[in-house]
Amino acid sequence: MEVMHCGDSRAERQKVFLETEDGRFRYQLFMDYAKGLPEEYKLVPLMGNISGGCVDKDDNLYCGLRGGSFMSPEPRTCLIKLDPEGNYLGHIGDGLLGHLHFFECTDHGTIVLVQTNDDYAIEMTMDGKEIVRTFGEKGKPSDSGRDSDRIYNLTRIHKGIFATEPFLGNNGGSYAQYLNFQGSKLAGPFNKPTDVDVDSKGNYYFTDGYGNVAVHKFDRDGRYIKTWGGVGVFDPDTDTPGRFLVPHSLCVDVNDNIWVCDREKDAVHVFDAEGGLLAYCSNNMGQPSGVDTDGQYIYVVGRGGYLTIFDLAFHVVGELGFFNGNLRGHHLAADSRGNLYLFPTHANFEHQIIALKRVN
Repeated sequence: MEVMHCGDSRAERQKVFLETEDGRFRYQLFMDYAKGLPEEYKLVPLMGNISGGCVDKDDNLYCGLRGGSFMSPEPRTCLIKLDPEGNYLGHIGDGLLGHLHFFECTDHGTIVLVQTNDDYAIEMTMDGKEIVRTFGEKGKPSDSGRDSDRIYNLTRIHKGIFATEPFLGNNGGSYAQYLNFQGSKLAGPFNKPTDVDVDSKGNYYFTDGYGNVAVHKFDRDGRYIKTWGGVGVFDPDTDTPGRFLVPHSLCVDVNDNIWVCDREKDAVHVFDAEGGLLAYCSNNMGQPSGVDTDGQYIYVVGRGGYLTIFDLAFHVVGELGFFNGNLRGHHLAADSRGNLYLFPTHANFEHQIIALKRVN
């Protein structure tokens, strides 16, 4: 009798390529991209999870680790820094960060991070040692009429299929539950903010989506300017351009247009810098949760496993993935070479940093 054992490097010993129908976009898939992580991070996601990420001007990748769990308070919440090839370079920000959601590197050498459960945002130096400024008041949510203590996992519905996260089972939520969570009115900053980006003039834009239905604009000095948005309609057959259910992520393109992922509406809204509506795309996006740009294209990842690619003229130019496939993502980052990094969090529990390397 011959006794055999398979190795634990199966994913490293195969090549998987994804390609759009017309061949315009082709990627090599790496399901576990980080290399050389310290031992204290090896138990992620059991001891925490990667909420999202961004790249700096040198294409280094920053991954937001929401540390600790019911099992242990360690590792602490921080940003894990990887080089463009996925090698571990260090970590920053531990001790400064609360319940981390999304964040963005700025052109003026800082990182802005939303602290969802504390209802505010911070801007810190790239070394993570100093807070430059804050946005909003910590622990003082605005009055949107929404019960912000509810657990939003219960409302993640896609065409009648509850909860793409396998461990949540089939009891993902109901329309009646969602009505209880839905914001009753548009409010100012902040009630459970979700994402941030900065335009070419240094203005800051925030999605305020877990306890509000808003986009907020601040000037380059951190002064509040304006809010837009409103409550959308929980009905896949009714479009509500410019009004939201859960504005979950945003990015600013090279034309200073603001792309907003409305996760529960299964839609993307595009605004100009003053909040004027320019474009809207809905349905069959897999609940768009993360969005980023490489300067040429805008990439949208859905929790359900879809990747949608737009050009700067608001046209869909590429579609990849299928429902509950490998491309399930909570957030997405794009580097200057068109490589994409997905951060599934709970949507793909065993794989916390997935890379799609562009193949020319």
